[in-house]
Amino acid sequence: MNITAQHVDQFVDDGLTLIDDVFSDDEMSAASTAFDHWYTHGEKTDGITQYFDEPGLTDVLQHPHLEEAAKRMLGAEAVVLNSSALLFKRPEQTTDWTQLSQHVDIMFSHEEMQETPRRMLAMMMVFVDDLPAGRGNTFVRLGSHRVIADWLRDNGEQPVKAQPTKFEDLPTELEFTKLTPVVAKRGQTAAFSTALVHCGSTNIDTQSRKIMFVNFCALGMMKQTSGNHNLRDIRSTWRERLNASFHPDRRHLLLDNE
Repeated sequence: MNITAQHVDQFVDDGLTLIDDVFSDDEMSAASTAFDHWYTHGEKTDGITQYFDEPGLTDVLQHPHLEEAAKRMLGAEAVVLNSSALLFKRPEQTTDWTQLSQHVDIMFSHEEMQETPRRMLAMMMVFVDDLPAGRGNTFVRLGSHRVIADWLRDNGEQPVKAQPTKFEDLPTELEFTKLTPVVAKRGQTAAFSTALVHCGSTNIDTQSRKIMFVNFCALGMMKQTSGNHNLRDIRSTWRERLNASFHPDRRHLLLDNE
């Protein structure tokens, strides 16, 4: 893994940057097998799962490369695990590659994004298997986090963090870039801003989509950066549960809480 200043600049300016060689093929093969086990024997057979503790996937959460990437994006000396989700989508009975439900997860102001360390989340989007065009890709509007931050500043508004914001609830006068699909190879990771306008899409491919979202914040900034406030107790319990599966020298990622 090699993270350059250009990666950080892209994360700041565009809200997304793609990092090579974060995970080895063997590591992602093990994670892919764990995905299959979870969605065969777990509560769901498809869709999004939050706050999991499946062996093989918890290894991804505590991986040193992921921690280092988050530290670089946030300009932080130490980061902690905020939350995570599995995104699994089986092939669908359609040939129409449709974008679904544009939204913003958690907004951040310019001041929050410019602080050192940044007072925001770094969402690390881990590609467990290849993600070619058409395989249920996430679509993003690059730079939209800054367009929204401009509007917040100019109108004296506070960023919405308690719950996601639907695209149709954003000010109609805002001008965004067109939707762009995120395409990647197994083992790559996209550092992704939760303040971006983004959405999912239908899976018109022949294979399932397997992505992990792993959110980090700078140590000591858990409460002010977290979204979905109604899930704080659930997240807290989940992080406590992860102590048993994390290696002793990786448990510093679980130090902070809400």
